Amino acid sequence: MKLAPRSFFALSALVFIAAASFSAWRLLPDPSDGAMSCSTKAIMRFEDMGKENVNGNIHFSFGASGHGSMVVEGYTDSAAGHRYLQRYVQFDYSSKRISATERHYRIRKWASSASSIDESPDVIFDYFMREMSDSHDGLFLNAQKLNDKAILLSSINSPLYICTLKSGSTLD
Repeated sequence: MKLAPRSFFALSALVFIAAASFSAWRLLPDPSDGAMSCSTKAIMRFEDMGKENVNGNIHFSFGASGHGSMVVEGYTDSAAGHRYLQRYVQFDYSSKRISATERHYRIRKWASSASSIDESPDVIFDYFMREMSDSHDGLFLNAQKLNDKAILLSSINSPLYICTLKSGSTLD
């Protein structure tokens, strides 16, 4: 069977386009790569152990396309007294799979804001974030799968958290 030059060119172009599309689909990053949501409990004590601490829940959400959020809600104790805390942190992140049970998250460009009912001093929340990140520029978190419902979040600068995955969320 002999193909005419135009038919051969059309068939070759079609095969090339199919191969290039398949390669691009496999090589381009998945926008939902690293998406995960979990919640944990945190108690942090600072320099003055008796008077400066945070006791609250932290909700991590690593969303699609490298955008995420963190909600910290609970109470602070300080010279200002026992105050309600509710802060929202928005951030951008990148994620890298290390193994079947481990993933690294590099958080960058984060910004926080207080809810309208937050009464806690900014300095206490700043202490909390400084302990988590050691700078305002970023935070590195290692996520290790413990089982289908829990992961261990840790970094050099932050404490360890056993984080319960929210319904429908997995550490892929």
